[in-house]
Amino acid sequence: MKILRALILLLFAACAMVLTAGAANAAPGHDSTCSGGTVASGTYHNLIISGICTLPDHATVTVNGNLALTRASTLNAMTASTVTIRGNVLVAPEATLSLGCSFALTQPPFPGGPVFCPVGVSHDVVWGSILANRPHTLKIDGITIHRNLVSVGGGTAVTGPTASTCEEHPAPLNFPVKDNTINGDVLISGWQGCWLGYIRNVQGGSAVIAGNRTADADSTEIVTNTITGSLICLANSPAPQIGDSMGLANTVSGHKIGQCARL
Repeated sequence: MKILRALILLLFAACAMVLTAGAANAAPGHDSTCSGGTVASGTYHNLIISGICTLPDHATVTVNGNLALTRASTLNAMTASTVTIRGNVLVAPEATLSLGCSFALTQPPFPGGPVFCPVGVSHDVVWGSILANRPHTLKIDGITIHRNLVSVGGGTAVTGPTASTCEEHPAPLNFPVKDNTINGDVLISGWQGCWLGYIRNVQGGSAVIAGNRTADADSTEIVTNTITGSLICLANSPAPQIGDSMGLANTVSGHKIGQCARL
C-alpha cells in the first residue's frame, strides 16, 4: 500500500525532527523558554516549553520558527487566545499539547455574551506540521494545520474495573482531534489512554489511525470527516465506531481501508 508506506516514511522524518528539536532551537539570543506560568503576548523566534505553561485569555502569540515542548512539559493554549506558528510544533515524550478551542469556549459566558470560537473554530494556525513522539496526549480542536499531523506512541494504559467508562471520570486521559482543517496527512498510532476521537476534520491528504489502545467502550470515534485522500484504520482497540457522537459517515475521496471501511 503506497499510501501507508509514504506515511511510515513521514513518521520516521517526524521522529527525527522531534528528537533534534532541542539542538535546532539552541541558537543563543534567538530562543524564548517558558519554564512555568504564562506565555506573554508577543512575537518569538523559537519558543520552548519546558514546564507547565498557559496562554492566558486574549493573548496573541506568533512564533516565527518552531514551538517545541520538551519531555513531560505541558502547554495549555486551549484558551481564548490566538496562536500563529510559522514553523513546526514539536512534542517530545510525555508532553501534553492543548491547542485551539474547547467546548467551554464555544459557549457565551453569560446570556447574550460573545462567543470566542463559534462552531468550535479558533484562529490558531500552524503553517508547518505538528510532530509528536510518544506524547502524553494531544488535544487539537478547531485549528488550521497547513502540513501534517503525526503522533506516534505515548499515553498511559488506563486499567481497572471502571476503565470502560473512564471518559465519565474527572480529567480523563483523552486524545481529541476535532473540527480542524489539515492540508496534509495524518498519522496517529500506538497511543494508549481513555478515549481517542477524530471528528469533523477537513483533510487534504490521507489519514492512518493504527494500533491505538484505549479503555473507554465509546472510544475511537472516527466520524463526520471530509478526507481528500484515503482513510486507513488498522489494529485499534476498540475498533473505530460512531459511538455516541451522533456523527455521520466519513466522506472519503480515496479508499476506506481496514476497520474504517464501513464508517
